[in-house]
Amino acid sequence: MVAGQMIYRFLITTLVVAADVRAVVELIGAGATVPADVYVAWMAAYRSSRDQFVDVHLDYLARGSVFGKRAIVSRSVSYAGSDSILSDADYEKNPDLQMFPAIAL
Repeated sequence: MVAGQMIYRFLITTLVVAADVRAVVELIGAGATVPADVYVAWMAAYRSSRDQFVDVHLDYLARGSVFGKRAIVSRSVSYAGSDSILSDADYEKNPDLQMFPAIAL
C-alpha cells in the first residue's frame, strides 16, 4: 500500500470515529430549596432540546442556600441557588463569580 492510500484510510477512519463522538456537558448545581422544582423543569426542557447534539448531564442538589454558597465558593458545583448574596469576602476571593436573579416569588 502506498503512503497516500495509508494517509487517506487514516483520515477516513478518524473522521468516522470523530463523527460518533458526542460532546458531554455536565452541570451540577446546589443550593436553595424553593426554586428546585423550577430548575428541574428547566433541566428537562433543556435536555430534550439538546439531546440530539450533546450528551447533557444536569443535576441540582436542593440542600439550602448556605450549602449552595459554600459549594460554589469551593468550586464543587457549576452553579448555585441562594436567596441571599455572597459576602464581600467571598467576592474578593472569587472575583469571577457572578450572581443574577433566576426567579422571583
